[in-house]
Amino acid sequence: MVDKEAFMNLFTKTIICLLIISCLGCAIVSVPESSDKVAICHKGKTIYVDDAAVKAHLGHGDYIGHCR
Repeated sequence: MVDKEAFMNLFTKTIICLLIISCLGCAIVSVPESSDKVAICHKGKTIYVDDAAVKAHLGHGDYIGHCR
């Protein structure tokens, strides 16, 4: 017979590990102090560019906003 408490401990640890692994791809992005920049998702990384550079980034597949 399986010990219910041991099973629940293992189950809980497994869930925590899966959450940690799934979050490894999460981006931690700090907002620049300068508010004149635009957030662009560029090759999977959020960068901040001047207004003048937005059109060029959109032209090669980047998009406005933080990367998902």
